[in-house]
Amino acid sequence: MKENGHTFLPLIFVMLVSISIGKDIKLKDRAKNRLLNFTHDHGGSGEYYYVESMGAGICVFDYDNDGDLDAYFPQGSPLPGWDKKITLENKLYRNDGAEWKDVTIEARVGDRGYGMGCACGDYDNDGSIDLYVTNFGRDVFYKNNSDGTFSDITDKVGIDNPSMGMSAAFFDSDNDGWLDLYVTNYVDYSIDDNPECTSPMQYPMGGELYARSYCDPDVFLGVADKFYYNKQGTFIDRSNRSGIGRYALRGMGVVPGDIDDDGDMDIYVANDKDMNLLFINNGKGRFKESALMRGTGYNGNGLAEAGMGVDAGDIDRNGWLDLFVTNYSGETNTLYLNQGNGLFADETDIRGLGRPSVHSLAFGAKFIDLDLDSWLDLYVANGHVIDNIDLFNDQYHHRQSDQVYMNMSGTYTDESSSVGIDFSRTFVSRGVAQADIDNDGDIDLVISNNNDDANLLINDGTPKNSWIGFQLQGIVSNRQAIGSKIVISTSLGTQVAWVNPSGSYLSSNDQRVIFGLGKEEKVKTVEIYWPGGDKKETFKDLDSNFYYKVLEGTSISIAQGKY
Repeated sequence: MKENGHTFLPLIFVMLVSISIGKDIKLKDRAKNRLLNFTHDHGGSGEYYYVESMGAGICVFDYDNDGDLDAYFPQGSPLPGWDKKITLENKLYRNDGAEWKDVTIEARVGDRGYGMGCACGDYDNDGSIDLYVTNFGRDVFYKNNSDGTFSDITDKVGIDNPSMGMSAAFFDSDNDGWLDLYVTNYVDYSIDDNPECTSPMQYPMGGELYARSYCDPDVFLGVADKFYYNKQGTFIDRSNRSGIGRYALRGMGVVPGDIDDDGDMDIYVANDKDMNLLFINNGKGRFKESALMRGTGYNGNGLAEAGMGVDAGDIDRNGWLDLFVTNYSGETNTLYLNQGNGLFADETDIRGLGRPSVHSLAFGAKFIDLDLDSWLDLYVANGHVIDNIDLFNDQYHHRQSDQVYMNMSGTYTDESSSVGIDFSRTFVSRGVAQADIDNDGDIDLVISNNNDDANLLINDGTPKNSWIGFQLQGIVSNRQAIGSKIVISTSLGTQVAWVNPSGSYLSSNDQRVIFGLGKEEKVKTVEIYWPGGDKKETFKDLDSNFYYKVLEGTSISIAQGKY
């Protein structure tokens, strides 16, 4: 089929899709039987070093360009007193379909620093995805050599972040075709100066009234985030020049997104017990902090919360990006609904996300259409930061179950108990990455759990709804087309999404865009706005249940089994 001279060939290897609502969704943990056998170790020995409870994340990306998604896991590092007989290093697993293979050694990405998170982006536009790793200590930047190996080019490309790096995100701040990099930094903390913090026990035992635990973040000062500008393959620290570096807060999660729908990507940052930040882009890579003015700095009661993870998506299908932030136990997670003009309102309770989240402590979160009904559902990963929290408050637990919220026309219901038996298990979950691992059109998830095994949640079952997926490739724009806006129209109405692998917590996600279509067999119209918003391409009458690869301004050619 053709439109404006563009030819479309649907990907051959992708067929039918998935699910319906609640009970029809079955998320099954396939990590063990597919040999995705990563185990996170926080390196602790009972001395309550603050860094132990915060990691780690997960990155899913196709490092070898073979058409399926692989997984990279940051790992902890031995802390004083740790004496296990194993080597702690970051791990890269190659997805070989039926099983996964540890290729860390041959790929040369086994960093042994104290890993926290990671981000994936093709910084040099050579067609291979590169890898940035945030550490408690020196961050590491790996260039993908396009031959199955990586090279540490941290110093060569101008990266210098020795702080406690957390979440990171690649995006093109000025639409010049080169991906820039935002890195959140957390607190000023040193292993050599580890404070001993105690809390009153709820039910004292043996006359002891206090027990030692991890410190409150208020004990530590925040550290300014980093903004690295990509000057055709070399990064320049423009944290101060851009307006980012003047805020020294406790940064945790970050997601870029076109908040005001003006064709450039803004930045939203979740901070721990500080006001969240919303940086509005002037289109030239300079930012004005506007969270208070736009209603996203505090919750609806005017309070700063303990922000952890963050994501963006159009949950009510009005064409504007909404924001979701995960918070501490005793607080609700927070949904900021975009009112259609770049101003936000806290609609957490109105939309059904308040009460179910009060007793959980949440980190990673992703908007995903699990049942492919055209409405964005929500996955939230939970797990407390205090391993003996039950001594201080018996309403809370260290290990917690994750939550799945299903979207019913803009309002959410907690359907965690009906999406598979795996949710009866509890973990201390941190990073969540969404990805179509098996290329069948429905969304799967990879979870990194603190001091525990990782989860590979495959969306099982016979597909019951239709979908359409897009893999965009920039020519003038950045190669991954990050920041592109896709608008589709069917008899169900209009849906909008942006190419953006960022979001969640310490993690990076599948860069493809998938729309749920319900029972629709065709998409009437697809409009693609390439980064900048002034370059638009329109296509019509696309069949459902296929991925389409779109090259900016050129015809499409698809190699079977590859993107």
